[in-house]
Amino acid sequence: MITLTLLFCLLSCGNISIEQDVDIEIINSYLENSKNESGKEKLISVNKAFDLAKELQNEEKVITTLFKIGLEYYNLKEYELFKKVTLNISQLSIKAGDSISIARSFGNMGSYYNRKNIPDSAFYSFNKAVKIYRRLDKLKKLDEKAKVSFGATLYNIALIQKQFKDFSGGEANIIDAIEQFEKIKAYDRLFFCYNNLGIISKDLGENDEAIVKYQKAIEYARKTKNGKYREIQALNNIGVVFKNQKKYDLAIKTYKEALSHKGILDSKPRSKAILIDNMTYAKFLSGKKDRILESFLKSLKIRDSIKDNSGLITNNIHIAEYYKSISEDSLSMVYAIEAMKISKFTGSIKELLNSLFFLKDLNENRESLKFANLYIKLNDSVQNQERLSRNKFARIKFETEEKEQQIIEVQNQNTIYLLGILLLLTGISFASYFFRQRTKYLAQQNKIVQFQASYETETRISKRLHDELGNDIFQAMLQYQSDPHDPQIQQKLNSAYSRARDISRENNEFETDETFPEELNDMLRNYTKNGIQLMVRGLDKVVWNDFETSLKITVYRVLQELMTNMKKHSKASLVVLIFSNKDNMLTIKYSDNGVGVDKEDLNSKNGLQNTEKRIRAMNGTFIFDSEKEKGFKAEIRIPS
Repeated sequence: MITLTLLFCLLSCGNISIEQDVDIEIINSYLENSKNESGKEKLISVNKAFDLAKELQNEEKVITTLFKIGLEYYNLKEYELFKKVTLNISQLSIKAGDSISIARSFGNMGSYYNRKNIPDSAFYSFNKAVKIYRRLDKLKKLDEKAKVSFGATLYNIALIQKQFKDFSGGEANIIDAIEQFEKIKAYDRLFFCYNNLGIISKDLGENDEAIVKYQKAIEYARKTKNGKYREIQALNNIGVVFKNQKKYDLAIKTYKEALSHKGILDSKPRSKAILIDNMTYAKFLSGKKDRILESFLKSLKIRDSIKDNSGLITNNIHIAEYYKSISEDSLSMVYAIEAMKISKFTGSIKELLNSLFFLKDLNENRESLKFANLYIKLNDSVQNQERLSRNKFARIKFETEEKEQQIIEVQNQNTIYLLGILLLLTGISFASYFFRQRTKYLAQQNKIVQFQASYETETRISKRLHDELGNDIFQAMLQYQSDPHDPQIQQKLNSAYSRARDISRENNEFETDETFPEELNDMLRNYTKNGIQLMVRGLDKVVWNDFETSLKITVYRVLQELMTNMKKHSKASLVVLIFSNKDNMLTIKYSDNGVGVDKEDLNSKNGLQNTEKRIRAMNGTFIFDSEKEKGFKAEIRIPS
């Protein structure tokens, strides 16, 4: 699989000031000298540059220089130092309000986690970067280099999605990346994008579409500096598609065309071995026997000389197939077991599965049965892991952008003072609006129990506005009058803003039309931060359009109350929600693995009492159970 390097998104984050100082010149000299050094000397020079860069006073110069230093650490495979530099860049960029550099720092962290083979963390970091890039792109604030970084980040997310067979998600992100690259005619990036679109189409069984994508990749390859080698790569991929279609003559013709570029392939032994092996395998599948083994062994020799373990696995399996076809089962077993050994040594799960799949059918004996059981067990494990990873990536998409909200424009003291007044007025206006809307709703419901539940909700909101917002803002304003330059004023107001946002988010209006399932799902996902895992089953199976608006409002608020209670009190790491609608009865089962509470305490919790009243107002039932250290469980049943 062809992968796109991440290095080009590590450079540049604004123009260096024309005004150069001695420190910058010394730093640049260390970095320049390091290019002609090797090993420890090279690392020493980069370390010296890093130490000096931290002493620079100009934030823009520091950030720009640190990106250069980070690139050098990345090239040296000093990934922990690369991470350290990246975290420094992130902190400085947030302080400077430099959104593009913040996005790039998230992209760099994604590169770090990719190198560490932690795909979920890599996806999380890349996704953070993409959210910032998308916002800046809408505001037309991306320069050419930022557009390249944006496209590269989308591309790298797609590679992770493709790895875990989220083909539709990967395809969508590559198409978005193409949109960025086309704006600036980045032909080399466009080649990689179309080449991987071809791979996705091939994996989906859309062979004709895959060939179209590969041919488009070749068009862009011919416009790049290393175009001929990239064209060879695309030709190999086209040959694979023809082979899968059993169009062996076309496959052989395509491989021969790629192999005709001997001058290039002599310096690319890995690619040469791939083409020889693939062409020989296509000939073998077509029924040709002449010099098949000789060609397989030629490819095997090249791969062994360059320690291409992945290629050696494939080659050994092909040779095992050849020997099996001429009834030399003992020799076939030797090569198949060698493929399995290399797979285990390298941790190549996909290749190990291929080896076991072949071995399980080689002989009908106990040994074959052992291989079959291993294959089934490993294959089930891989599929389960892929499913869990896809679910985890889906959850990441719903996470809030905490760091992006830290991007605050530089504010003078008068702006801070006005912000405090604005926050207070916003809180009062919100409370007034909410009470009016809720009163109107209660009048329509005309049920005493519903009124009581809503009244208690309003009382709780009012108390939070007073206790959590009013006092903080009042103290900040008093502090401003005492010392307008106190740096704690801004911190307190930012904290008050966050609280106001949380209260608003918990009690805002929401749609109850056809978008209700998405609204409900988004609300639930908002509570799954800080390592909390949420599993939702059956939500998409319920036909919500068939329900009354009042029922949907009740479900939303009840689940919101449960999730709030979980987040504040339970210390849970896992929450499970199961929805079903049978025999005109909507059932929702909730459970978490939190600390739980005593049954006596359950009856005294106002939030749970309020929840029960809401459900009773809909002629439903709410049954909950909990014990200390045994989590919390609840079952909601509402006639539908």
